[in-house]
Amino acid sequence: MGRIRRFLRDLGEDGVAVIEFGLIGSAYILMLVAAIEVGYMLFVQAALDNAARDAARQIRTGQVQTAGNPANAFKTLLCNDLGSLIPCASLVYQSTSFWNWSSAQSQVDAPLTRDKNGNVVGTGFDGGGSSGEIEVVQVTYNYPFFTPWIGSLLGGSTGSALLVSTVVFQNEPY
Repeated sequence: MGRIRRFLRDLGEDGVAVIEFGLIGSAYILMLVAAIEVGYMLFVQAALDNAARDAARQIRTGQVQTAGNPANAFKTLLCNDLGSLIPCASLVYQSTSFWNWSSAQSQVDAPLTRDKNGNVVGTGFDGGGSSGEIEVVQVTYNYPFFTPWIGSLLGGSTGSALLVSTVVFQNEPY
């Protein structure tokens, strides 16, 4: 009989812990998932920045411009750097050449062009410019959140966030 009383008393104390976890545990798990989601998104942004810088470096030195197909060479460099982290078909990139810094700044400050569905539309790849020209390279990726609820909180109604990497430089003499 004493064992049964002890079991019932222990069950009452353990039941409080279960109820407390039920009240607080879901919020804790949600915050943990949100932290993982945002951390992964920042990792993808860093990888996108790195790939854009590496591919832009090839434009800066003239290696892309001297390739047979500069746009394809740039895309290949960009996609190879990202590996399987970001699907290459999901990237939108553009490259525009200028002869003065103020025009390049206005390109950087301009809002991205979107189609009727809200997707970013690239202005194309202009071939990388010539020696001494100022180049603005932008690469965008619409990052889809794994958890739609967190995506709606962080990315708006689409459940995704637009990741943008912009590289501005002056081409070297080549």
